[in-house]
Amino acid sequence: MNIRALLKEPISSSELLANLRSRLEPMAAKSRYIAENMPELVQETIANAEEAYKGMIKLPGTGGVREFVGNPPCWLERRHNDNEFLWQLNRMTHWQDLLEAYSLTQEEKYGRKVIDELLNWIETVEIHEEMIDYPIDYFSKCHPLRALELGIRSYKTWPLVLEHLGHTELFTEEVLEQYLWAVYKQIKILRKVSPILWPQADHNHFLMECLGILTTALYFPELKEAEEWKAFAIDGIERCAAAQLTEDGGQIEGCPSYHNGCMFWFGLAVVLAKRFHFRFSERYMELLRKNLDYSIYSLRPTGKCVPVGDSHANHLAIMGGVYGYMALDDLTWLGLATNLIDTREIMREAGKHVWRALDVPRFYHDLNALQGKRYECDKLTTFWNRTLHQAIIRSGWDSEALSFLFTCRSPIQNFHAHIDLMSFDFTALGKNMICDPGVFCYREDEDRKQFKSANYHSTLLIDERDHFEYLGSFAYGPQKIGEIYNVEDRGFYQIASAYHLNYEPIVHHRHMALVDQRLVVIADRVEGLEQNQVQRYFHLDFTEVEIVPEAVVAASDIANLAIYTYPRGDTELLPGRLSDVNDIARASTRVRFQGTYSGTATFLTVLAPFRGEHLPAVSIRSFADGHYEFDCGERYQVVVKEREMTIHKPV
Repeated sequence: MNIRALLKEPISSSELLANLRSRLEPMAAKSRYIAENMPELVQETIANAEEAYKGMIKLPGTGGVREFVGNPPCWLERRHNDNEFLWQLNRMTHWQDLLEAYSLTQEEKYGRKVIDELLNWIETVEIHEEMIDYPIDYFSKCHPLRALELGIRSYKTWPLVLEHLGHTELFTEEVLEQYLWAVYKQIKILRKVSPILWPQADHNHFLMECLGILTTALYFPELKEAEEWKAFAIDGIERCAAAQLTEDGGQIEGCPSYHNGCMFWFGLAVVLAKRFHFRFSERYMELLRKNLDYSIYSLRPTGKCVPVGDSHANHLAIMGGVYGYMALDDLTWLGLATNLIDTREIMREAGKHVWRALDVPRFYHDLNALQGKRYECDKLTTFWNRTLHQAIIRSGWDSEALSFLFTCRSPIQNFHAHIDLMSFDFTALGKNMICDPGVFCYREDEDRKQFKSANYHSTLLIDERDHFEYLGSFAYGPQKIGEIYNVEDRGFYQIASAYHLNYEPIVHHRHMALVDQRLVVIADRVEGLEQNQVQRYFHLDFTEVEIVPEAVVAASDIANLAIYTYPRGDTELLPGRLSDVNDIARASTRVRFQGTYSGTATFLTVLAPFRGEHLPAVSIRSFADGHYEFDCGERYQVVVKEREMTIHKPV
């Protein structure tokens, strides 16, 4: 193996290793500071490293528990009927704990384990020169050389081998040669196939693949292609920002988990730019700043993001805040997160990224400064992303606030979307009440279909049909227009309105309003019915639910919810599941209101969150042509028209 063939200048392996070491971070100083100041992080890292050392890893398909993957791992084995198992195993994410544990403890076994696995992977996963000319669909299939894995390894885990072990005797000239040949062949392929797979730069995969190309070029500027790779990657990341970061704030796929991931990836690009002395454009930085706000808007008052689309209800808004801080030297987003998330959780989640901080003591000091403070928020409580067709309306920026995310986007952006037109997620009084079910898994199975289906979301169906056809985990039938067309603050109520045509000739309009910061009023107007069944689903994060004469009542130790609706029709409680993380779901309850209607039918629903045993007294009265009145401490008059709902308080 002669690495000189890859280099601009004919230098030796020892010279190349010396050059590389001159570019690495001062890992000894970092690890010493972390060991002295972050004992909980150190303890967790070492515990995880011990499990990884034994070959016990948690992956998609393993049911949320660790599973023995081999020692060394069986890199080519697909388990549990889950492609993600093989893909994520080949991202080597478990190396991060092993490498950090090595730097913290200097125990050779952790570093040796990573080197052994690296060399075993290179031997097992053969990369031939002719692969670069394989059909493009080869690089989307289930094997370790899928384009996304080429990118993720190259920016996220393989560079950590250099940082943590590059200064040590474990990382010999021979290991460097093996590493460089392997990463070179992977990036050579990726540079060709990635722009073919993602010509519009409108997917998070292209962003990560560009990061892999950029990182390799920065660590190894001696490579012949390094300058071209660097220029391509910077331009590609700029194109990703222009194509994916919307003017209203929010990554184009409309999934909060992927959005927060993108804040990491776009922010990490800036961290690399700071470290290796180049800049991204002012426009890029402006879009990054604006889109960081969505990480906070899509955060439930209870502290986890709304899992709309392929998202999990998790704390990844913290990660968005961390990289907002690292990229822009601005604590705003981390500070706002502390209003809704326990500071200990902020410290725990943010601490996972401390190794990427260019100034670890400053990062740690600034994080600690957030404790015990309330961060003042001047952001509006009514948010409308016109590209994503999402509205987020909340009563305030505290954990007790009422908040809902309402979505209606058709045709979809990509297949991370679910069949959830005019669905919503509602939180109140410190309790998740009506919830998006989350992603659960990416497998081609009935679980995936169920979690993506319309009747697992809080929306309206005609004759129990999905809004558009489910063809597979990442495949749908054609879709017609659906959009949120108005979001407005009208004083004592804030409203969002949407419609879709996927049931043509039947048309469905839905209006949602937060009223007096204590109720949510929903009006559904359905036109063109001809003896059709209409189902209205509400997916409750409650297991104690009962149907009483005047309402459906859901109870918990935190807060309760009463659902009043007119006309009510047949009412049924159905089992549901909600998922916060891969492969794990908890029991929930779906409420279905159902009836048969012709012509135009209008339905009014009032969501009344409350505490204690006393049910809010709400009675809905209907008048002609979409006019309603209801009482709940005050009297409200509601008028529902085709594209409008108005609410009045009669004097």
